[in-house]
Amino acid sequence: MYELFFNEKYQGFDRETPFDFSRRSSIGCGGKAALAFYPKTVEELAFLARELSMDGIPFYTLGNLTNVLPCEGAIDKAIVCTRKMRLETNESRFFSVGVSATALLSVCQRQGLSGAEFLAGIPCTLGGALYMNAGVSGRYIAEIVDSVRVLYRGKITTLSQQDCRFSYKKSVFMDEDCVLLGATLRLVDSTQSQIRENVETYQRRRAHLPKGKSMGCVFKNPYSVTAGELIERAGLKGLRSGGAKVSQEHANFIINDDNATADDIRTLITAIKKAVFAQHNVRLEEEIRYLT
Repeated sequence: MYELFFNEKYQGFDRETPFDFSRRSSIGCGGKAALAFYPKTVEELAFLARELSMDGIPFYTLGNLTNVLPCEGAIDKAIVCTRKMRLETNESRFFSVGVSATALLSVCQRQGLSGAEFLAGIPCTLGGALYMNAGVSGRYIAEIVDSVRVLYRGKITTLSQQDCRFSYKKSVFMDEDCVLLGATLRLVDSTQSQIRENVETYQRRRAHLPKGKSMGCVFKNPYSVTAGELIERAGLKGLRSGGAKVSQEHANFIINDDNATADDIRTLITAIKKAVFAQHNVRLEEEIRYLT
């Protein structure tokens, strides 16, 4: 794939070679991809996705890499990383997928727009939040989505909120081969002081979460009880596999405690699932995404 760096149509983009997942991912492990592109606008993102597809180059579209577990060794895909994208919001309240939750809330506070405060403290981009219907405290991104712009089969199209088929930690984007570009959000007018107070409330609720290198919550919550409670009841807090361990503060977090590899973390995930099923007859399902 290195020859793409010398293809004239790709020359205008910020690029990185190699792309080291151990440095870029929040869990701090993983191998390297041969190259990465950093689009700045929705148009650049759509162009890259369309051209890479036409050239037969497989690629991942990634944001903050906070909810993913890369594999070790060479990753034979190009990376299109959205974290450098411009905010791209206007009176229509359209935001590009690369905007972080922090940047989104900063704009909302300045403009007196309320509704997204529950995202405070979640280390995600808007694209990642849309992809997995991110949320906290019973609030989810689906609630404030009006429409989502995507690249699907080479064409840019707009999906309604219903088209996105949001459900618990899931969306249609997990099943369809499309690239998220941005979303128009349903926000309501409010005062800057009220929005700031709401943001601070949600930040306080997240203050207890474990520090260190992690992917956030690893497993989805079953209907009747949280995954963290089940893992804790199984006596798995502190369980280790190599440099990875189950957090003592929150059992649904796996911490890269001592140069853990992706294999260490996968082994620990498997052990947790087996133990919880053996003791509670519950099959835990990951909310993280595996990159191979």
